[in-house]
Amino acid sequence: MKKIRFIDLFSGCGGLSEAFLENKNFLPVKIIDNDQFCYRTAMRRLEKFDFKDLRKIVEQKNISKQAVINQFKNIKVDLVLGGPPCQAYSVAGRIRDKYGMKKDYRNFLFESFLKIIKLTSPNFFVMENVPGMLSAKPGNIPVTERIQSAVKRAGYFIPGDLKNCVFDFSNYRVPQKRKRVIIFGVKKGIKNYRGLSSIFYSSLRSSSSDRIVTVIEAIGDLDRFLPLKKLKKINGKKYSHSFYKTKVKDHIPRFHNRRDIKIFKTLTEDINTKRNRYKSVKQLQKLYTRIVGKKSNIHKYYVLRKNEPSNLIPSHLYKDGLRHIHYDPKQSRSITVREAARLQTFPDDFEFVGPMTEQYKMIGNAVPPDMATAMGESLVKAILALRS
Repeated sequence: MKKIRFIDLFSGCGGLSEAFLENKNFLPVKIIDNDQFCYRTAMRRLEKFDFKDLRKIVEQKNISKQAVINQFKNIKVDLVLGGPPCQAYSVAGRIRDKYGMKKDYRNFLFESFLKIIKLTSPNFFVMENVPGMLSAKPGNIPVTERIQSAVKRAGYFIPGDLKNCVFDFSNYRVPQKRKRVIIFGVKKGIKNYRGLSSIFYSSLRSSSSDRIVTVIEAIGDLDRFLPLKKLKKINGKKYSHSFYKTKVKDHIPRFHNRRDIKIFKTLTEDINTKRNRYKSVKQLQKLYTRIVGKKSNIHKYYVLRKNEPSNLIPSHLYKDGLRHIHYDPKQSRSITVREAARLQTFPDDFEFVGPMTEQYKMIGNAVPPDMATAMGESLVKAILALRS
């Protein structure tokens, strides 16, 4: 089979590309992101897969948006992948936006995505985003209407009702409650474009599984870290938990103060003993007020249930881990970078570049590689149907 040449836009650290690099049917042409840590992470991963000839993954930091787009004028590919930044589409993002989403440039990055599609003229594209985009209305115009109009002008077909394009990643062996919109576009100039769209989506749906992977299956074999009786400081860095050279990279607990360790222990023991005193949001809010002395209108804490998938792994994890508390009461800590990576199905040899905060952020923003694998396999079926 002839190699399927692809571009990955807004690639992040490469979660989506990971599956396509593993699949020998695909060949990367360009991978682009404007975050230096994501850029360096993706470059290192490419070298691991021996794509050293892909000399420059474009770093957009000091280059205009138009200059980036212009680079694609003479590039022809079979496929364009991308997940335009989604924070502004999320419900939380909209709550925080005092301008009602009218001034956030991230709401319109799909337009740049489609400009590159027009320049490269692939037969297919795949765009991944949060379900919140289905109800987002920047400038009081639904994002779905903007996308449908722009895709039509570009000469591509996508399903008319994007609500049917929402997939629950936990049904694809991802140990996490994560739903995303997967938009598969097919060029209208090719034969049976509607049928190819149906092949992709029917294949993706049929590859789902009733078997749910749990948190303990994903991270239960990793080294344990217990709270220290006395906090330690080494080379200016504070440690609240036991630490040693683990064989698994990036599996190091973040620092927690005594107050948070106490709360983590209280909450995990409550679940393990099945007392369930802190099951409701209201009970958790009362606990927060009692210990911290402040009131909160939002749900501050969440303990991972070991026999269930994890809650959503978000980019916000870089700020704190209060909603991603390890299920083991003896450890009384939040999850490590490697645990977050495993819950996103990154392999243990995937190396994240940069400080811990940046590693959490890129992992939370990534497409889980196991879900990307299912997407890649469905793409191959559509492309084989086109070439037959």
